[in-house]
Amino acid sequence: MAMTPNLVRKMRSHDWRVTLRDGEELTRKNIRADKAVTMPRIAWELLREAAFVSRVSYAAPPRSGFPGRSAMPESVDEVTHWALISAFLRGELDTLPEDSSKAPRPSSLQIDRAEVILDLWHQVALVHMGDKKRLRRAVYEMALGLKSQKICSTHGLNYKRLSAAKVTASEDMAQIIEKYNKKQF
Repeated sequence: MAMTPNLVRKMRSHDWRVTLRDGEELTRKNIRADKAVTMPRIAWELLREAAFVSRVSYAAPPRSGFPGRSAMPESVDEVTHWALISAFLRGELDTLPEDSSKAPRPSSLQIDRAEVILDLWHQVALVHMGDKKRLRRAVYEMALGLKSQKICSTHGLNYKRLSAAKVTASEDMAQIIEKYNKKQF
């Protein structure tokens, strides 16, 4: 499948040196000590980061028609964030408690990089394999951090097929990244 002109323009104008530097840094941090840093592994780490950034940056709106989680504590001994705030307002605490339950917001550089990587993912990865939709969904769930056993049982795959799809998707993306990285110099 050929890339759209819009995607080609994005690939050419993107700063691949910074992206590859950050991808290499992520790869060194996340791979086992006995593995080498290769371009497909860098592409995989960039996809994992893009999936995380996408999940945090573009949170879906709450589902309507379903009850949300109550602000009331589950048990008598549970201390909620609101209980800490009310204790601060009563003067029982010296400092205002921080809400540490939210993930940190990604930077604008991470969001731009995630958009380019996800566009590349949708146009290039696994296009030559049969049953593309199911495999792509399974590999994306793997990039989000879901357990392989759950992914395999949900999508009807075995682990060997899931692992091969992950490697193929990483190689597909790495090939295009290398192509556009060379065009910058």
